[in-house]
Amino acid sequence: MNNIMKFVKLFEPLKIRNIEIRNRIVLPAMALNYTPDGYISEQFTNFYLERAKGGVGLIIIGGAQVEKRGGGGRGFLSVDDDKFIPGLTTFSEIMHDHGAKVIAQLYHAGAYSLSSKAVSSSAIQSNLTKMVPKELTIDEIKVVQENHARAAERLKKAGFNGVELSGSAGYLINQFLSPLTNKRDDEYGGSLENRLRYPLELIKLVKERVGKEILVGMRMTGDDFVPGSNTYKEIAVIAKYYDEAGIDFINVTGGWHETRIPQLLMMVPQGAYAYLAENIRNNVSIPVFVSNRITNPIVAEELLRNELADAICMGRALIADPYLPIKTKENQLWDIRKCVGCNQGCFDHIFTGRSVECMRNYEASRESEINLNKKTEKPMKVLIIGSGPAGLEAARVARILGHNVTILEKKDEIGGQINVSFIPPGRRDINDIIDYYKAQIEHLNIDLQLGVEATQEIINEYEPDAAIFATGVKYDIPEIPGIDGTLGSTIYFADDVLAGDYHVGKNVVVVGGSATGMETAIWAAELGTLDSEVARFISFYNLMPKDEIFAKWLKGNRKVTIIEKLPKLGLNFGRTTRGFMIGHMMKLGINTITNANITKFEKDTVEFQHEGETKSLENIDTFILATGVKPNTDLYDKIDASNPSYNIYKIGDCKEPRTMMEAIHEGFITAYELDK
Repeated sequence: MNNIMKFVKLFEPLKIRNIEIRNRIVLPAMALNYTPDGYISEQFTNFYLERAKGGVGLIIIGGAQVEKRGGGGRGFLSVDDDKFIPGLTTFSEIMHDHGAKVIAQLYHAGAYSLSSKAVSSSAIQSNLTKMVPKELTIDEIKVVQENHARAAERLKKAGFNGVELSGSAGYLINQFLSPLTNKRDDEYGGSLENRLRYPLELIKLVKERVGKEILVGMRMTGDDFVPGSNTYKEIAVIAKYYDEAGIDFINVTGGWHETRIPQLLMMVPQGAYAYLAENIRNNVSIPVFVSNRITNPIVAEELLRNELADAICMGRALIADPYLPIKTKENQLWDIRKCVGCNQGCFDHIFTGRSVECMRNYEASRESEINLNKKTEKPMKVLIIGSGPAGLEAARVARILGHNVTILEKKDEIGGQINVSFIPPGRRDINDIIDYYKAQIEHLNIDLQLGVEATQEIINEYEPDAAIFATGVKYDIPEIPGIDGTLGSTIYFADDVLAGDYHVGKNVVVVGGSATGMETAIWAAELGTLDSEVARFISFYNLMPKDEIFAKWLKGNRKVTIIEKLPKLGLNFGRTTRGFMIGHMMKLGINTITNANITKFEKDTVEFQHEGETKSLENIDTFILATGVKPNTDLYDKIDASNPSYNIYKIGDCKEPRTMMEAIHEGFITAYELDK
């Protein structure tokens, strides 16, 4: 990535009717679970204040529930009563004081609501909640619309610049629009024109009630991505109706929550869904925002220059780094802490009822608790052993606070397990973590000693005040007959294979179905695929039938099997990732054997117990071990036993193998509390 670029579009002001936004960067509505009683909380305000200070142009908060039966449950913001107006007023004033315009999304989940009183266009069981909602009568439809209008009036009174109707993700508006969920036989069902009646009436009513002083926008799906529902073709028609009804802007996202198409995972390429925004933009006369997996400001600039959209939604990107806009404007791209789409602290937390955090940014949700601008009054000599994510974050934070930091790394490059974790398909963005820390080491003048294997003598020679051990893990080799004799000949560790240390044959068995095993299996199954540039060349000159090119481009030439002793695969994946990874494996034709206990390896054969029988796989070219790891505490234990005169700490996988989020957070807090 170039570190110097002219951003001619991203920082161009955007005028929507009478409202001018200082740039084209939008923080879209996101569930945060920071408002347990529905009121604006200090945590909520501080989170958005940091993003306003960071230079974002438009903040859209919410979803904000307009009635309890359509809400998202505990943790959702509420605008269903006048009692919320004072807090909303204070919030809007604070955002305006820091140059950001602010809009609230009016939220009604319909059948997606967790309420026992959930309502919808029809009494069709929700594929998300598995509950059957009550079908709204015509009189009840008017009540729901009225509750939206009253909520909009409250937000106008609170000084907000606008409201956004929630017509995306499979919520109530989608439920009226979709032939899958709308089975009505009255004027709100049947033809598309009838199914459009609910949102068009809603737009008209809300606009009448708030007048021309504030904006009324629509968040909408670009394609439902649910078989039998509205595709991008019908959505373009729907968007045109919205435009004609007087909507002020359209904010385009991906499909419904229940879709089998990944929306926000790391495997989704940057800007992959921009075509959905372009499809709508080509059919309307109002500004269109584009969303989903746009975390790189260079990509954002290109989307605007190519006229695919008028503004860029950067939600999780601004969770990871609230100062992304300012850093981009000042061309300090090296200092941007990019979201990598891991979902660990955001969507995984939301779908398990927890508040949003961020793998990369420990300060997210703790804005009032952490102050890196306050330097230490007791500078320490800090030695960090190991440069995986935990060690690197500890080094960064310790140096920012004013400590003298040295990193000892036995390899010739930093990153630890990150260096292989970004190799499987769809994991490339993880490499941004290494790039970020390389830049931090350079700009913060951290002393990095590569190719130095720490020993007790070397550590003592440094005479540190604190030694932080981030020595990672070592392989946990299962006790299986034959494994020792074939380890290194046909059996290899996953990390070594991913690093390119060994050739991978045509018939592959991955031993272990954890996240590492699944990612390694996908990587192996895609070996031998046509490179995209080569595929385009062959296609351009018609050198091979298109269907053959397509098949070779999508799938490799390896046969891959996973053997796992547990009943299910990928149990250490987050809730929002696991299902998509299983779907990916199915598309690649990866064979999976669960509840299998391996009893013997012998050259190219593996024997195992499965369903009460002894079975085997033969003629295997390559076995890949992804059976687990254990903490590498050898050096720490030796130092600890010597009763050192300095403080020692274990962080990251050296303490206990866990997620990268836990490792980075532990590195942060350990360094932050060094002088406490």
